[in-house]
Amino acid sequence: MRRSNRKITFKWKKTTGTGYQYQWSTSKNFKKNYLTKTTKKISYKFKKLKANKKYYVRVRGYVKTSNGTTYGKWRKKNFKTAK
Repeated sequence: MRRSNRKITFKWKKTTGTGYQYQWSTSKNFKKNYLTKTTKKISYKFKKLKANKKYYVRVRGYVKTSNGTTYGKWRKKNFKTAK
C-alpha cells in the first residue's frame, strides 16, 4: 500500500485465474457506500478519497469457466486518509 495525499495504491499477490474483484467502502461490513470493480490487474489506485476518512478494502481472485464464475476468499485491508 502506498499513500499519497488522498490517493492510495494497493497491490496484491498474483494468483492463477481470470482476474480480480475488489470492493471499497466507508462501512466496515460493506452494507452501504461501497463500489465493486473487476480487473485483470494486480493493483488498483483509489483516487479522490475524502480527507480524514476511514476506508475498508477487500480483494479476491476469480476464475471464469463455461460453468460459471468461481470466487476466492476476500483479502481485507483498511486505512485512514490524511487530513
